Amino acid sequence: MIRAPFNTNRIEEPNKRVNFDKNMPAFVQKKAWERDGQDKEKWFKRKHAHHHVLEKPYREKMEQRYEGIERKKRKERMEYMRQDEETRHYKDLLKQRRSNALIDHLFGTNSVLAALKSNKRKRFGKLYLHSPKDTEKFSEIMELAKQLNINVRDSTKQELNILTDNAVHNGIVLETRPMEIETIKSMGSEVTEDSFSVRIINDLVGDSRNEEVPVNSYGKRFPLGLYLDEISDPHNVGAILRSAYFLGVDFVVFSERNCAPLSPVVAKSSSGAMEFSKLFKVGKPLTFFDESKKNGWVFISTVAPNDSRNKNKQVDTDFISEILEKSPVILVVGSEGSGIRTNLINKSEYLVAVTNGREMNECVDSLNVSVATALLISKILV
Repeated sequence: MIRAPFNTNRIEEPNKRVNFDKNMPAFVQKKAWERDGQDKEKWFKRKHAHHHVLEKPYREKMEQRYEGIERKKRKERMEYMRQDEETRHYKDLLKQRRSNALIDHLFGTNSVLAALKSNKRKRFGKLYLHSPKDTEKFSEIMELAKQLNINVRDSTKQELNILTDNAVHNGIVLETRPMEIETIKSMGSEVTEDSFSVRIINDLVGDSRNEEVPVNSYGKRFPLGLYLDEISDPHNVGAILRSAYFLGVDFVVFSERNCAPLSPVVAKSSSGAMEFSKLFKVGKPLTFFDESKKNGWVFISTVAPNDSRNKNKQVDTDFISEILEKSPVILVVGSEGSGIRTNLINKSEYLVAVTNGREMNECVDSLNVSVATALLISKILV
């Protein structure tokens, strides 16, 4: 039986042919243009063309409005681009100033105050401020800036962030010349409990001279110095300087070619101790060791507890305290990764290590270099 593809109330008889014509529309309503006997396009033009004429003033008004809005937006975009260009240019100038090797930007309350109080640097530029906390140290900074005729300038946080490479600046940045330290050939032979001498190299003419450096060990011991070898992390260098100054180390010597420079980051990490410490640098470490040993200085290198090199030379901190009562000592400190170079260890009279207090896991087999140095200095001097 064949059924139609739509619902119907009639039930057809089986095998009877279905007629679809009765389901087709018998009357179709004519369109408006057909009733008027016109073409569709002409009919619409006649019927609705005047609407465009009536709407023309409104359209022109809206076009003017949109054109005004677009003109305003275009003007705003041009102004934004101009300001953005000025900002980029200003940022570039600040970055160029920050990268200038002849200018340091010290940041942080303690490092800026220490630089002004020690007054070791050749020249001070501007003092940039942005909402610093009103503390006694800040008042002292302002008083010293006035005494030293330093130009104080109100700045923005963005400007200080650029000058300090987004460091924690406490709203205080001081423009100054970099810290300059003397290059020495060796430690001198003239050593007492109140002073020691160094052989300073004159880089311009190539000769050298002896210079006496006073110390304040209260007559209890000979001078104790630090030698930093291949410590490239400025935060570690700053932390070592801070501990050394606090615990009473008399001077610090840097390996010139492979240690972190005395940058504002070092000054900040040292909390200003860098400005008050006696600092020297060495261009030829092996010559420095040999010449200084001839002049009576004892070199003691720090090693890891599991270091197997030269076991027969290892001593404890009490032994070093006894040596200080008889002769001056330089404690050699190396990087956390490779440690002190082997040729410098071989030239050292003794080795010392911070012993561990438990069985160590191989993942934690040593201390941070600044922590280890502070512990050794404390055991030797305090």
